[in-house]
Amino acid sequence: MDKRDEGSARGVTKIRTRSVAAAFAILCLCAPAAEAQDSGGPLKGVMKLLGFATDVNPPADFVQQSRPAKEGDYIPIFQPPPEPKRPVLNGKQLDAMKGDLDSVEKRHDSLRSAFPPAAKAVAEAKAAEQKKAAAKAAAQPSAPQQ
Repeated sequence: MDKRDEGSARGVTKIRTRSVAAAFAILCLCAPAAEAQDSGGPLKGVMKLLGFATDVNPPADFVQQSRPAKEGDYIPIFQPPPEPKRPVLNGKQLDAMKGDLDSVEKRHDSLRSAFPPAAKAVAEAKAAEQKKAAAKAAAQPSAPQQ
């Protein structure tokens, strides 16, 4: 290759680069004019023309109805949350709550035990535990007799 070929190759590359840059600039300038209602700016207009961006449809009615009428207050960060307004329970109230939870647990256990697959699973689990315990006892050597 002689020096003329290298120079012409560089010149062609420069021309291609400049033409691509010019085409992109023209596209950026023309895109907002083509879509006047677009508020995304010239880059979004170019991306929409190229098929990389779209307009977002408004949310469905049930979504708009479920949103609050006004914006919420500013939520500060790095601050502890406000204390709950419910008073602290004393010992009798805690014991009453534990009793309620225990009664609910017993009621649910009785319901669960009446369900056949659960009863079968519990029986299988107990049998497996007994088998493990028997195997463990058999594997341990007995203490030497004196």
